Amino acid sequence: MVNRSSRPLRTELQDVVHNLKQLPAILAVAVNTLREQSADLDADVATLLQRAVSDPLHEQIRRLDALASRLPATPTRKR
Repeated sequence: MVNRSSRPLRTELQDVVHNLKQLPAILAVAVNTLREQSADLDADVATLLQRAVSDPLHEQIRRLDALASRLPATPTRKR
């Protein structure tokens, strides 16, 4: 197991972004499955997932990615 407390903050943020980037694909499968089933509420649930989860998730990934890119690649030492 990796001791994450010793890893640079940039690396930690990049790992979080990597994990979050996998979630939209999972959401897309759920949304498409609900839409194809054509049950009474499935299309509404699919729209809710898209607007309330997927869209904000993409925005948060973008923001975390931007923050991570602003950090130095290696930790700076205080003197």
